[in-house]
Amino acid sequence: MKKRKDGRYQKKVTLSDGRQKLVYGRTIAEVNQAADALRDQDRQGLVVGDTTTVDEWAKTWFATYKSGLRNNTQNVYRNAYNNHILPLLATLRLQDIRPVHVRQVMQSVADKSESLQGKVLVTMRQLFTTARQNGLMQGDPTEGIKITPHARPKKKEYLTLEEQDALIAALESADPRARCFVGLCLYCGLRREEALGLQWGDIQGDKLTVNRAVTFLNNQPDPIQELKSKSAHRTLPVPQRLLDLLAAVPRTSLYIITCADGEIMTRIGFRRMWDKVKRVSPCEVRPHQLRHSYCSNLYRAGIDLKTAQYLMGHATIQMTANIYTHMEKEDASASLFQLERYLSGGSQTGGDFSKSSQKVVNP
Repeated sequence: MKKRKDGRYQKKVTLSDGRQKLVYGRTIAEVNQAADALRDQDRQGLVVGDTTTVDEWAKTWFATYKSGLRNNTQNVYRNAYNNHILPLLATLRLQDIRPVHVRQVMQSVADKSESLQGKVLVTMRQLFTTARQNGLMQGDPTEGIKITPHARPKKKEYLTLEEQDALIAALESADPRARCFVGLCLYCGLRREEALGLQWGDIQGDKLTVNRAVTFLNNQPDPIQELKSKSAHRTLPVPQRLLDLLAAVPRTSLYIITCADGEIMTRIGFRRMWDKVKRVSPCEVRPHQLRHSYCSNLYRAGIDLKTAQYLMGHATIQMTANIYTHMEKEDASASLFQLERYLSGGSQTGGDFSKSSQKVVNP
């Protein structure tokens, strides 16, 4: 240790890799504290003296850790970072990031949907976890940080049988493509991108095979039409109701659901088609809600959990169990009403309480 001409003290610290670094302080205690901090960083495997910024690491992170993902998934991370993280954290060094910085980002999206907040938080968590694994920062600045829940009514997750029938009836005079899209999601549980990727050759008799998915890069369809997972590739029974809807769709393309001009679906083309559905629908409806309705129909029909997992194309049985368990809880509420009615001298029959509710599905 020695005292400099400017009055500060400096001390040379030898790191584990043999490099030497100088630390400075206005007092001997201060310079010793800086030396201890440097040695501590070195012991924890931190790249001492690294000046990598959040934005510099984000580019490496995307290229190294996210390049193999589906374009839709990449866009989730890219949008979360570019729109919400970059404006606040881009120029900060990774070693300087603290929980307060993560909270600032989360505060900036606190009025956004819980889904978007979750995407932003997950992006930061993965970004900083990989940086820590590579010795570029200490600790986890996202630890203990949560999204801001909103006191909003929960969106309805599925349509009742009556609502399903009313929706199909309301679409009687609508664009047959729109009606068929609803049918594919409602009667076969297809995801939006799976329905848009379906070709006429994928249907053989009363069987339908999911072979591809059409997602979008900006407005245009992504030429890489890979499915979400291996489990998404499946062969499904096609009920007569859906066969009737398919018969009404003109065969102007390899694809069943196309733009109005017969070309493969675009993002804008889908929005226009879906607007037609919303205009005539007797109830609030969303594409994924139709798929969830299919799963609820499987439950009500008494389809076992493992079969339902296959039909839904879920990667894990827990995903299907979560929906089945939700349905069981609703049935439990209904059974209480029926018990009250019975005890008060009302009907002693089981009413419309589904037999399938007797199944036990552990959450």
